[in-house]
Amino acid sequence: MKRYVLTGGPGSGKSTLILSLELSGEYVTKEGATDYIQACHKKGIEKPWMMEDFQLRILEICLEREANIPPSIERVFHDRGIPDGLAYQAPGTEIYRKIQAAAARSSYDTIFLVGLLDTVETNKIRRENEEDAKRLEDKFMQIYREHGYEPVFIGKGTVEERVSEIKRYLSNHYKES
Repeated sequence: MKRYVLTGGPGSGKSTLILSLELSGEYVTKEGATDYIQACHKKGIEKPWMMEDFQLRILEICLEREANIPPSIERVFHDRGIPDGLAYQAPGTEIYRKIQAAAARSSYDTIFLVGLLDTVETNKIRRENEEDAKRLEDKFMQIYREHGYEPVFIGKGTVEERVSEIKRYLSNHYKES
């Protein structure tokens, strides 16, 4: 199974790209944080990211989603990889160590770093501003490099252009793509 990660700062459009890939017939795993935040909001928890174990819950969701990919799937696109959680957790904490251990066990074929768009809109789920988003984009690049990957940068463009860029990269680097 080939495993590809789309990562990037909040508001980069990566979840829209994942949806487009899914609609084109690709197997995808959705971002755990968005689903967890929405579930917490339904329970009346306004700011679940303030909970001490928030990143641990996200890690558990991501690990479960990755473990439940059917073995017949030839390739999968992940909306964020396990190492992404390291950008949101303070180093030295027990949760950071758990994310780090899980990240060390994870293996991906290609990391696509989806560049930021012109504006970052905040909402009930995305609370980061443009400065935060740029800082996180840089952090994701650093984290994946520290884990032995050289992320492929996907620049600005329409959803169709960006998906084409991803698929073109894959067809040039992997025979089955």
